[in-house]
Amino acid sequence: MISQENSSLRKIPNVGSQTEQDLMAMGYTSVESLRRKNAENLYEEECRLRGCTIDRCQLYLYRALEYSVNTENPDREKCKWWYWEDDYFYPSPCGARCVDCSSFPKVCKGCRKIKGKVHWLQYTGDTVCPIWKCCKEKKRENCGGCPDLPCSRFMKDPSISDEENEANLKKMMDNLATYKKHT
Repeated sequence: MISQENSSLRKIPNVGSQTEQDLMAMGYTSVESLRRKNAENLYEEECRLRGCTIDRCQLYLYRALEYSVNTENPDREKCKWWYWEDDYFYPSPCGARCVDCSSFPKVCKGCRKIKGKVHWLQYTGDTVCPIWKCCKEKKRENCGGCPDLPCSRFMKDPSISDEENEANLKKMMDNLATYKKHT
């Protein structure tokens, strides 16, 4: 067994001595051993190890860990565990995930946090994101399951190509379909 003094796990953002001990007890002794591991699986594995359900903050830490070890050049700001809470991880009303957005968290603090007052409204003339507003009016968390999906409220980003817009819309629709499976 690798001693903790020789462990590379502490180089991962958010991994302190307790998480390092837990990871080692679960058989993860290096950054490489954690590559391609799923945060939810790590969380469930630690719950089994401890014999109880542990605080969800540990899941958020594992989400940040998953991002950090599986991203070629991770954004250091996004490596903070609190940016991996459910409000940022699960799809926003339109299906975008805050944690996947290049504007998050520096330009935008997340759709739910800013209540739909996104930075791109300056280009639309709206006071709030039309998709966010529709979901609030219909008391929906997001557009998943809406029979009109995707509707005219989904706008193209003028700063990117039609192909990129199409890829983004597909990803948002996929996120909404996947999220429905989690509820």
